[in-house]
Amino acid sequence: MIARVAEILELAARESEGVSLTEFAQRLSAPVSSVQSLVNGLVDTGYLSKSARKYVLGPAPYVLHLIARRPPISVVKHSDLEALHEATGLTAYLGINLAGRAIYLDHVTGDPAFAYVAETHAPRPLLRTAVGRVLLANMDKRLLFDILRNADAREQPLVEPFLQDIPAIREAGYAVTRGLAASDHWAVAAPIRENGITVAAVALTGTPEEMKDDLDRLGALLRDRAQEWTKRGPDPS
Repeated sequence: MIARVAEILELAARESEGVSLTEFAQRLSAPVSSVQSLVNGLVDTGYLSKSARKYVLGPAPYVLHLIARRPPISVVKHSDLEALHEATGLTAYLGINLAGRAIYLDHVTGDPAFAYVAETHAPRPLLRTAVGRVLLANMDKRLLFDILRNADAREQPLVEPFLQDIPAIREAGYAVTRGLAASDHWAVAAPIRENGITVAAVALTGTPEEMKDDLDRLGALLRDRAQEWTKRGPDPS
C-alpha cells in the first residue's frame, strides 16, 4: 500500500494538468475502487488536491519541506558542482536513490540533453548509471537484494556482473559506467555520506573520448572531494 501511495504522489507531481482517477488506475494497473480509497485519503490529508475531476499535488508535501528547513542533501553545495565542472570540463551532478531509481537533484552542465534529464527529475535505472551503482554498492544488503530482485527484465542480465563488481567499487571508493545508460556517455561516481550513512552520489559524465584515459583520476578526484565535503559538514543555510 505504501508503495502505491508513493506512485500516486509521483504521478500527480509529474502531471501539471492533473491526473484523473481512471488515469491513476490505468497507470497503476489497479481497480478504480482500490485506487479511489487511497486517493480520497490523500485528499483528506492534503497530499492531493482535486479540481474538475483531476488530482494534483496538494500543499502537504510543501509544508513538510518547510518544516524540515533543509535540502534533501545538505553536505554538497551547488558551488561544489560548479568547481568540479570548471576543473574537469565535464558535466557534474548529484543523485540519489528514490524507490529503486536514480534521480538527479542538482547539476552543472553544458549538455542540453543531460539538463533535460536532470531538470525533469527523470528516473534512471540504478544498474545502468554510475550514481546508481555506487549507491547500490554502499547499500544495506537487505535493501540491495530487494532492489536487484525486483529489477525489470532489461536490467536482470546486469545483476550478476554487478554483484561481482561490488568489492572493487567499495575498495576504490567510486563506480564507473561505460555506455550502459547511453552509448555515447561514460560516467564515474563517488558516494556522499552524512553521519556515516551513504545518502547520495556525486558524479561526472562525458563522452568516451573525454574520459577514456582519465576514469581512475576522475574517480579518485570525486572520492577525495566527497570526503572533504563530509568533513566540512552540512551547509548551515
